[in-house]
Amino acid sequence: MTIIGIAGCTALILTGFGIKDAISALLPDQYEKVFHYDMQVSLKNALTKEQITQLVESIKQKQGMTQVVETYMAGGTLVKDDAQEDIQIVVPDSEEELEKVISLNDVVTEEKVNLPENQIVITDKLAELIRAKVGDTVTLRNGDEEEVQVEVAQIVENYISHYVYMSKQMYESLYGTYETNVLFLQYEGLSEEQENTLSKELLAENGVSSTIFISSIQTVMEDMMYSLNYVVVVLIVSAGLLAFVVLYNLANVNISERIRELATIKVLGFYDKEVYQYISRETVILTAIGILLGLVGGYFLSYFIMGTCEIDMLRFTKDILPQSYVYAALITIAFTIIVNIVTYFALKKIDMIESLKSIE
Repeated sequence: MTIIGIAGCTALILTGFGIKDAISALLPDQYEKVFHYDMQVSLKNALTKEQITQLVESIKQKQGMTQVVETYMAGGTLVKDDAQEDIQIVVPDSEEELEKVISLNDVVTEEKVNLPENQIVITDKLAELIRAKVGDTVTLRNGDEEEVQVEVAQIVENYISHYVYMSKQMYESLYGTYETNVLFLQYEGLSEEQENTLSKELLAENGVSSTIFISSIQTVMEDMMYSLNYVVVVLIVSAGLLAFVVLYNLANVNISERIRELATIKVLGFYDKEVYQYISRETVILTAIGILLGLVGGYFLSYFIMGTCEIDMLRFTKDILPQSYVYAALITIAFTIIVNIVTYFALKKIDMIESLKSIE
């Protein structure tokens, strides 16, 4: 029972840390590992190529600007059999330029993925939800409800929202003329005040309709994730208290069931410290076994919980950091030490004569 109790408590504590690790990694995974741009600028409709070129050149002259990447973005739906998901279609004017602001990496091999001329690239959570694999044919529906059959070439990693990437050549073969409607900006060394100034300057341009800071999106997401941390803290604290209660009760049961044995040992001349070592040695061994089993169980429990509570728009990294295993083990060990201290005083109170007189 001690092993089972310790294993369960350790597993719950590790699960709490595992959830915290997954939540903490979500934003860095999306906005540092996949997206590298700092601002998204939406352009007004019906701009000529010359107007867009002039606007791009003007933005490149702004303070701290390092990259200005032209793309086409539009909402749509990807359908396979009876499953469908809302998506964002991303079509770069230049694939080489897109690589500077968005990393397309294979979800399995993590190798860089190039956009094929006649196939699309989709994100991993999207592929999971519509049950699409590499080589499958799916239906792509744009905002005008136009449907085309396309083949999935690669599945790339992504953590927030769903995206479909295609080359400019493929877009033109499917829908006709390509028109840039979104610019991805990357800059360095701008303070929050300078970012706001940049936004005002861009909105003053005739061709710009709106701007979105990635930092603003991150702030909103961080506020949402921060509230989830309270749930994690409650889980960890509750699991720790449960470990203490389980250990304390099991220790008391162990002493009460073996009270005649312990009284006999004391009568034979063993000191309180030696009796304590006799009992605590068993507790330590059982706790060590329970912790090892709990760490293994906690990994699978954390994986199951994160997969269950994951919403359609998010994909959590289910890897648990090494220090989380250490913290889970140390918390369990700390409560074990506390219980052993309490047990020491309980052993000292054993009345040898009365215990030997008791009838089993």
